[in-house]
Amino acid sequence: MKVDPITLEVIRNRLIAASRDIRRTVERAAYSPVLYEVVDFSCGILDSEANLVAETPGLPIFLANLSDAVNATYATIGRENLLPGDIILCNDPYNGGGTHCPDIVVLCPTFFEGEIRGWAAFRGHTVDMGGIYPGGWYSNTTEIFQEGFRLPPVKLVVGGRPNEDVLRLIRANTRVPDAVLGDIRAMIAAVRTGSKRLGEVIERYGLGVTLGAIREILDQGERMSRAAIRRIPNGTYSAEAILDGDGNDDAPLDEKLRLKVTIVVKNEEMTIDFTGTDRQCRGPMNVPLPSTISSARYGFKIVTTPHLPNNEGFFRPLKIIVPEGSFLNPRFPAATAMWPAPTTTIPDVILKVLAPAIPDRVRAGHFGDSMADFIYGTDPRTGKYYVCAEPDGGGYGGKPYEDGESALFSMDLGDTYNVPAEVAEVRYPWRVERFELIQDSGGPGKFRGGLGVRRDYRIIGHKAGLTVTTDRVNYTPPWGLFGGKEAKTNITVVYRRDGREERWRKVSNLPLEPDDVVSFQTGGGGGYGSPLERDPQLVLQDVINGYVSLAAAKAEYGVVLDGQPPKIDLDATKQLRRQMRERSGK
Repeated sequence: MKVDPITLEVIRNRLIAASRDIRRTVERAAYSPVLYEVVDFSCGILDSEANLVAETPGLPIFLANLSDAVNATYATIGRENLLPGDIILCNDPYNGGGTHCPDIVVLCPTFFEGEIRGWAAFRGHTVDMGGIYPGGWYSNTTEIFQEGFRLPPVKLVVGGRPNEDVLRLIRANTRVPDAVLGDIRAMIAAVRTGSKRLGEVIERYGLGVTLGAIREILDQGERMSRAAIRRIPNGTYSAEAILDGDGNDDAPLDEKLRLKVTIVVKNEEMTIDFTGTDRQCRGPMNVPLPSTISSARYGFKIVTTPHLPNNEGFFRPLKIIVPEGSFLNPRFPAATAMWPAPTTTIPDVILKVLAPAIPDRVRAGHFGDSMADFIYGTDPRTGKYYVCAEPDGGGYGGKPYEDGESALFSMDLGDTYNVPAEVAEVRYPWRVERFELIQDSGGPGKFRGGLGVRRDYRIIGHKAGLTVTTDRVNYTPPWGLFGGKEAKTNITVVYRRDGREERWRKVSNLPLEPDDVVSFQTGGGGGYGSPLERDPQLVLQDVINGYVSLAAAKAEYGVVLDGQPPKIDLDATKQLRRQMRERSGK
């Protein structure tokens, strides 16, 4: 049924509002800060054929693979076996989960006239689903069986009644059952709300009009996507990044993982081909196929239609090739705990690949990792076990017209946040001793890269454990473009109470003693354009703000500053920049 434009826009926005209601419910009802503060989740409304129709801001890496969970539900439970009031849960990376064991998908079908007409979907991080150490995120696992309790699509709620058998299984397989089950109850309430909103749209406008609007929403997405591809010059483009091995921090420094991307643009279609990427690895740096596809779609969306609401139609002109048996499409039972590390780099490399074709629409490399950290132990104030999962923000690359952003979370994490210092100190037995931008961490350029962040926690009154998994340190730092320079890389430093200092990229279950300080230090973004072309006034302002040191202003940007407060010596700056250009031959 053809739908008039006004009704179409009303329905489009009501579906977006339905997905937003899913988010609001979780933020208000969840137990864990990783959900209600960090927003480590995504929500969407899908049609009956598992096409994403509407979303609300969340983790971009989750949204494009929600459809895989619906399809897995059809294949595992059977479409004919689903009834009104059922709610589905899954977290198996190889059957509907698509990521790693801590990430849970909860789905609620919307029935109308006895048939499924759509789905409300949620995927979010739980703080612990079993596994060898707390948190579910490890650097040293070698198979999926070590990584936690896995559930294929199962009925969590049957005909409106909780399935107590499944809930008991979950309780028995997590170290923090009250938090995890509280979060799951919030997810149930959220998808019920989203499903109800979708049903209200059908009731209000009728089935024919609603289905016609959904069809037009998807078709419009396809048309706009094809129009955007036409603005990219036809051609074949390639680039690659080298990741820091399979996950084990004790591995030799020459251990590498090659992530290769080739993009073919032809008229209104694009192919993203990962052929040449290394084979699946023994450690946990493997990515289930749905997440690789999702990350590639995210990179595609950035360079085509970044400001338009997302839906499945935008990806119809996109073909993605991922060789089976590579670490981006591993075979069961490969470990997948660290899947976010490679997927964070995929959209970054896509921008690098297309930089020669569309230099006005890309940025330099960003800090390139979710910098996920997990601290856990028994709170001496309450005697209860806790697990805190948190990412850290870093710098984004400079752009063709402005500096990169500072202190944002990685590309795949999207609209997430840190745990506020006040919340961390109330909820956990720590003290936040430092939270600041890192001077000189952004890559020098005509447009400077954004700065990384340092965040220090002092452990108070108890022994704790730490898991942290940082990548893009050894081989592929945040790169510059068109003469811009690379940025500082990520690192985690543990300052022991006896004065020792330990530097870690990846480590699982590292013991922490009372008064140890854990310092999470993220990298910056690469620079765009030659730093010798940067306006000296901008360099001066960066020095005044503390973003760039006096030494770096001179050594990297060729800007001579004298006095206090500092002022630009224009003659000395011109002479120094001329000498620096002559030495570089540019």
